[in-house]
Amino acid sequence: MAYQALYRKWRPRTFDDVVGQGAITDTLKNAIKRNKISHAFLFAGPRGTGKTSCAKIFAKALNCTNLQDGEPCNECANCLAADKGSMNDIIEIDAASNNGVDEIRDIRDKVKYAPTQGKYKVYIIDEVHMLSMGAFNALLKTLEEPPEHVVFILATTELQKVPATIISRTQRYNFKRISENDLVTRMQYILGQEKIDFEPKALEVIAQIADGGMRDSLSILDQILSYDQDKVKYEDALKITGYADQAKIEELLLQLLQEQTQTALGLVKELIQNGSSSQNILDGLIQLTVRVMLAVKGQQEEHFLTDNYLEEVKEIKQTKFSQLVNQANDALNDLRFTNQQQIPLYVFIVKAAQKQSNEVVNPVQAESTPVQTTNSSNADFAKLQAQVAELKKQVAALGKPSRTTTNNDFSGKITDNYQPKKLANEPEQNQQADVQEPKKKKTTKRPNNTQAAQENNRRKVYHVLENATKQDITAIKDVWPDLLTMLEVSQRAVLEVLEPVAASSSQVVLKCKYELWFERANKDNDLVNQLESNIARLTQHNYDIVLVADSAWAQVRKDFVASHKEELLAKKLKKMEASEQEEKDDGQVHASAEEQKEVVEKAKDLFGDLAQIKD
Repeated sequence: MAYQALYRKWRPRTFDDVVGQGAITDTLKNAIKRNKISHAFLFAGPRGTGKTSCAKIFAKALNCTNLQDGEPCNECANCLAADKGSMNDIIEIDAASNNGVDEIRDIRDKVKYAPTQGKYKVYIIDEVHMLSMGAFNALLKTLEEPPEHVVFILATTELQKVPATIISRTQRYNFKRISENDLVTRMQYILGQEKIDFEPKALEVIAQIADGGMRDSLSILDQILSYDQDKVKYEDALKITGYADQAKIEELLLQLLQEQTQTALGLVKELIQNGSSSQNILDGLIQLTVRVMLAVKGQQEEHFLTDNYLEEVKEIKQTKFSQLVNQANDALNDLRFTNQQQIPLYVFIVKAAQKQSNEVVNPVQAESTPVQTTNSSNADFAKLQAQVAELKKQVAALGKPSRTTTNNDFSGKITDNYQPKKLANEPEQNQQADVQEPKKKKTTKRPNNTQAAQENNRRKVYHVLENATKQDITAIKDVWPDLLTMLEVSQRAVLEVLEPVAASSSQVVLKCKYELWFERANKDNDLVNQLESNIARLTQHNYDIVLVADSAWAQVRKDFVASHKEELLAKKLKKMEASEQEEKDDGQVHASAEEQKEVVEKAKDLFGDLAQIKD
């Protein structure tokens, strides 16, 4: 006899065999016992939770000739025929492959015929959400008022795709995900009947991966048995599924909480080498962190593989747990936008293992959030007030614009004096704002990320900020989404980590989200030159790209504002004076016109028609 998969061999044959859906099975049994059979049912829920199995059991029970307390006897001729799939009165239809109007019309024409073997003619339509809108419309009237001997059972995994007119004509039963304990219990029963030894930890791994689906758990169990038929081992389950070792995940979480960066990175590399994916590792860390939080704060009983694990994590601040969960969720989100799945994981490990006091502040928040004071910092508040008063005096006494600038490298150390005007070696044609057609740019080789290169890069950022305009940065941001279609698939992830933050008439500053990507982009001359070329094509203007790391952008901008404070204030005052002068000139022109008009009127009064007006 041909081999039969476990999920088919152990498919439930009675309502009592269905796992994790007690409320639904009890309702269906009571409806049969009390002879209150509706004309249409809708079974909705995740995959592998028992929808089709319950539909078959219910159809078999409706035609059973020897019911046992609402359960089919599985011994009469109708039950045996139903189990073999040879009963003519139970019709199963796969809506995924029979989703047209013609198939539904065929059903509508045949429902009027009476059943030949049993009491009811039962139509089971699986994946009903796959039906076309025309097919749904053809089913409406028949579904609402079918003959007394016809019962429809609709099953779907995507209830939101079923029209409301169909749902309102049925009794809806929502199948829930099966708990991990129920999955493990069922697998233990099946392995006991099959006389196969197992390790409990292996079944727990399978239950976690199955995500509430009994069919998925039995399929994974079948796959492991194909690998080793003698015993279901924990190591085999990890190898087959690629699931992260729970003991290693517990060790990794402890290292992150204790800020042991190098050890944590080494353990992550070992997990990846053993077959665990970045997503599995991050999911495991999130689940474990939540369990630890519930055990510590909620005082719930949790089982950990490491001895005295709960005692070790109790000393950690609770804010560290929530911070780690948020960072892991951000890393999971970043996985969707890159082909290099390990980079977001490594970045997360480095960030999570840092001290909270060393966290990098979001530059956008740093720019937009005003300075706040607390009751415990009265001295700082007084100091700030004194600084504000001093700044007011400087603004009031400001005469000619003067500028004292210093150049700082990315680490904040003071270096040589900064001479922005001398460093701006830009051709005159590139500094013009209105460029009709971009000229062909020469491919330039970018220096490596040495200290000298950092200082040079910082000077370039300063130069852009000196000449930055809102019009230029708006032009760049407007075409930024269009760049996605101009890059190759392997390069599109770059736009997700780059963001334009400032632009002048000839240059644009792009902020890089990750330090590793910043270093890589600085060395990738072809990629940067391609971006410059594409921006020139879209904006009809040439822009040189200047890259800056996300972690350094806030400090660079702060240093620039501090060193150019007087110059920026002078420019603002000059604009205000120019605006006032322009308004004054407009007033004078208006007054002069009024005086001329008055003279003309007086001349007309004195000379009458003899007065001739000439411009």
